[in-house]
Amino acid sequence: MMKKIMAPKVGLIATMSYDWTKIELTYKKLIDDHKKAKAALESAGMQVITATERTATTREEIIEDCKYLRDNGVEVVVLYIGWWTFANFELEIANVLKGIPVLIWTNSGGGNIGLVGASVTRGSFDEIGAKVKLIHGAFDNEETIEKIRTWCVGSAAAIRFNGMIMGIGGGPTLGMYTGTYDTIQIKKVFGMDIEGWDQATIFDRAEKEITDKEAYEFLDWMKQEYGGVTSEEKVTIMQIKLYLALKKLIAERNYSMITVRCLPDLPTVHTTFCLAHSILNDQCDACGKKDSVVCGCESDVNGALSMQMLKHVSGQPAFFGDYLQFDPENKEIGLCNCGSSPTDFAKDHKDVIWVHEGLAEFEWKHGSANPQYVARSGLVTMARLSRINGEYIMAIGTGDAVYKDREVMRELNYYQPQAFVRIHADMDSFFDNLRSNHCHMVYGDYVKELVIECETLGIKPILY
Repeated sequence: MMKKIMAPKVGLIATMSYDWTKIELTYKKLIDDHKKAKAALESAGMQVITATERTATTREEIIEDCKYLRDNGVEVVVLYIGWWTFANFELEIANVLKGIPVLIWTNSGGGNIGLVGASVTRGSFDEIGAKVKLIHGAFDNEETIEKIRTWCVGSAAAIRFNGMIMGIGGGPTLGMYTGTYDTIQIKKVFGMDIEGWDQATIFDRAEKEITDKEAYEFLDWMKQEYGGVTSEEKVTIMQIKLYLALKKLIAERNYSMITVRCLPDLPTVHTTFCLAHSILNDQCDACGKKDSVVCGCESDVNGALSMQMLKHVSGQPAFFGDYLQFDPENKEIGLCNCGSSPTDFAKDHKDVIWVHEGLAEFEWKHGSANPQYVARSGLVTMARLSRINGEYIMAIGTGDAVYKDREVMRELNYYQPQAFVRIHADMDSFFDNLRSNHCHMVYGDYVKELVIECETLGIKPILY
């Protein structure tokens, strides 16, 4: 079964030197190879965009193809080279599609001599410092196609950050240097921008712009969708209005992701964003199916970036939790956080109960509505961005989420969503790479894709 991915937009160009077009059988073979390459990429779940079905043989044709791919928003380019070619022509890809990673695909044997053209072209891209990868293998070789798919997914995931905007609600994070950020560094590494907005404006908009009718209709949907809503109605309606107001803000300002300070200020003056955090990260709400919008907690910018990186390779919502306990005998970690954990991590929405919470350390004015559930079983990939002496790294590992009876939640916090993960790494390796109280994960194995995403962004991946 094909692994779920966020399908990259792949631009495909096939090329050969113009002097070989005089040999009709060779030229026809390269045109046929172009079609085979496209079919192989599409069979791997990628969106393939081509300017034409011909094989580009001149500088002018390469530029023409590149302009078409640029105008159609490709995220990566696969350059299939099946014969000798002039590398100086191919370097026009780097000029027209600035910053777009290029994968050179070739084959040899059985009438294919693409390796000669591919190797000189790859070296030429390296000479000018362009992002390039060389993969050799046949159209019907599963290992080859998987290598190409993995590279395209990871590289496209990195490119998607270009032009994105993260909105930060409230002030800086709660004394956690691990969640702080440098605006210029994020612009340089990710190509994205950061904007701020005041949490108080959302309270105002929630009251003035969201009607009681809208909020109660949303509450009716929650009662039908989930296993129960036992949180106080007044608080639940307040949180629903915050969610709907946040949705409007995100749409108006074109935010790709957000993070909200929330604690410790809001409990004493209003309510929290727990419901908003959770359902923003989900893939549906009362209006139907929707895109998951990354929403990090406690102004943790590196946490939100980690979640977005996971989303970019998997196409799934990402989990946000605190490391609260560790069972050395089973190598099992217990993860728990008030609201940023999407309800899509439950084994079923009917397994989610919205409960009333008021953490003891705060003076609550109204309390909070939280999703209570244990994350479903399954293989997970965990990842967290951190900085070592100012340089970004990403710690990446895998584990098995284990579903447990709801009563076990009393050991941590009975009123917050939880996940229990048996890590695959040895304990020393895990703790050697533990640099944050926050953990993020998605279901499935995306380690290879994340490594490529990191390398494309210039981030050092550390596997544990």
